[in-house]
Amino acid sequence: MHEYSITCSILNILNKVAKENKIKKIKKVNFEISSIAHIEPDSVEFYYRFLTKDNNILKSAKLKFKKKKIQIKCEDCKEISDIEDFFISGCPKCSGRNIKFINDDEIKIISVEK
Repeated sequence: MHEYSITCSILNILNKVAKENKIKKIKKVNFEISSIAHIEPDSVEFYYRFLTKDNNILKSAKLKFKKKKIQIKCEDCKEISDIEDFFISGCPKCSGRNIKFINDDEIKIISVEK
């Protein structure tokens, strides 16, 4: 159900973008999803198709999802790093353990193609 509300928000944004830019048809929407987000692209796609079935501007758009790497910031050396694995032993640069995950958007619209 989490994806339903996210998809509704996405549709609100896309409808606003289409209206403001006088777009007649959106062909593709590119998304970036945080690796630590609990979002299933297939669920977003399902709700998108269901909610846009009568929307001629949005209904045939292709949705493209790209996972964003996990970002951390070391509070010791102030280095920001991309990591592959959620479990790390310390900062990749200084091995410090005073690490914080950088909170970013769970899902972000990167671009819209018309």
